[in-house]
Amino acid sequence: MTQSYRDFKMSASCNVYISMETEVLHAFFHLRMGDEVIMKIKNRKKSLVGSIIIITLVLASAMAIILTVIGLTQINTAYYSSFEEELYTAAMQLEDEVTNEWEGDWTVDSEGNLMKGDVAVHDQLVKQLDELTVKTGISYTLFFGNVRAATTMIDSQTGKRMEGTTASDEVTQEVATNGQDYLAKNFEIGGKPWYAYYTPLMNDDGTIVGMIFAGRNTDDVEAKIARVAFSMNIVAAIFVVILIATGFFLMRSSKKVIDDIVGGLKKLEDGDLSFTFEDGTVARKDELGVIAESALNLKEKLSDVITTTIELSGEVTKSGEYLSTSAETASQVSDQVTEAVGDISKGATAQAENVEDSVGNTNEMGDSIEDITVSVDDLSGATVEMLNAANRTVEALDALMEQNKEVMDSMKEIDHQIKDTNQAVKEISEASSIITEISAQTNLLSLNAQIEASRAGDYGKGFSVVANEIGDLAEESKKAAVSINKIVETLVEDSARSMATIDKLNEGFKLQNNQLNSTKKDMDGVVYNVNNVDQSTQTISDKVHLLKLSREKLTDIISELSAISQQNAASTEETNASMEELNATFTLISNSASDLKNLADTLNNKINFFQLA
Repeated sequence: MTQSYRDFKMSASCNVYISMETEVLHAFFHLRMGDEVIMKIKNRKKSLVGSIIIITLVLASAMAIILTVIGLTQINTAYYSSFEEELYTAAMQLEDEVTNEWEGDWTVDSEGNLMKGDVAVHDQLVKQLDELTVKTGISYTLFFGNVRAATTMIDSQTGKRMEGTTASDEVTQEVATNGQDYLAKNFEIGGKPWYAYYTPLMNDDGTIVGMIFAGRNTDDVEAKIARVAFSMNIVAAIFVVILIATGFFLMRSSKKVIDDIVGGLKKLEDGDLSFTFEDGTVARKDELGVIAESALNLKEKLSDVITTTIELSGEVTKSGEYLSTSAETASQVSDQVTEAVGDISKGATAQAENVEDSVGNTNEMGDSIEDITVSVDDLSGATVEMLNAANRTVEALDALMEQNKEVMDSMKEIDHQIKDTNQAVKEISEASSIITEISAQTNLLSLNAQIEASRAGDYGKGFSVVANEIGDLAEESKKAAVSINKIVETLVEDSARSMATIDKLNEGFKLQNNQLNSTKKDMDGVVYNVNNVDQSTQTISDKVHLLKLSREKLTDIISELSAISQQNAASTEETNASMEELNATFTLISNSASDLKNLADTLNNKINFFQLA
């Protein structure tokens, strides 16, 4: 693994830790902000419900007063308007009755009697007017000209009917002269205020001869209006009293409920989730009942979230410890694999040195064969020289046999080292299998962490990031294990080929050894049978030819063995690089597991603020 990649992984791990720590602090910051709001509400001396009820009472009282004033104004207007219509109707009715009841025109005789045609109608008319007044409560007057000829009105000073008195000039001008109806408001007659209606009195030819008066005493009208106003005021006062009583009742009952809710929220502020509300508080159908029910639902949900968080935190702590232990185990296995690869590398180096020695021995053997060839050529010229050459050949053969023995010993050592290499490759394969199992377990742990993080919602986002990171590390470990398996398979194949090559070399060396023994016997025969030089020379020549062939084969085998040694050295270097990357990965996994455990401990400390039921 390169330094930049390790830095990136460490930065990602730190970012995950900082992100989760930030989310936890963010949530608790909002919780503390909520606590500050609750403390501010608790420190306020005013009651929200009391303020609302008082404002409502003030507004309701003001509305009752305004409505009463407006109602009285409208009633006064309507009452006077109805009086106007009533008086108008009464005047018209009286005018119609007196006009049609008697025949003839209206006149006054010389004695001052009111006449209708030839009939003196005063007494009968007064009696009729009195009956109407009793029935309707309206006072009536019949004017002849502007003089009251017949009336039900009594002078307050004399106590007598106001007959013979005159109407005001304004009324006379408007009604008797201009022939217009006239409504008088608060008009003083006989020392009393009147509300009256005047209409012209005409003869059959349309001549205006007087006026018809229908009126009510204003005091009576105002007394009726005052009675209506008094009734309205009483109703408004009763309404306000009922409203005040209802308001205080609601305030007392609401205050009890609010105190119950505030007490529960205070416990929530202290982290105590075991609070509850009275049945009456939750059973309310208004907003306070909704708030209490919502607070209980919030408590249940918060308790569930915190319980789940505590469980998840414990599982994360266990998972972190397990992951840390697994990472340490994997790191130990990786160290063992690295040591085994180092041994393989040393064996490959020793193998290459032995191969070089074999090349040197082979070259020496070639030189010896050349010397034998020269000696055989010279053997025909001089027996002494042949004997000397035979002796030298025996010595060379001895040296060659010794060298051959050394080569065979080296080949045995090479065979032993290749077997050790094969055993180390098997150990690497076992370690790779362990790494693959650890990767699968880590991947399963990542999947479980992701599932639990998704259940935790917003509080589990940070765990989800850590789980994804662990999953990525597990996937990389799996890739590294696959790469190691491929390298191990290559080493196994190379080792098999090396074993086969060593077997061939052993057979060649055995053949060579037999040939050397035979040559030595021949050379012994040359020493003891100098006379048979030609035959011995020919035998030596044949043996030298075979020795050359064996040398060529040995040279080819050693070349192949040298290539295998170089390939083994390259494979061990690649394996060492992979193991270094794997060790760095295990170090990162161990650091991430430690960070995860620390984060779980921090979360546990913060969650312990709450007290569950």
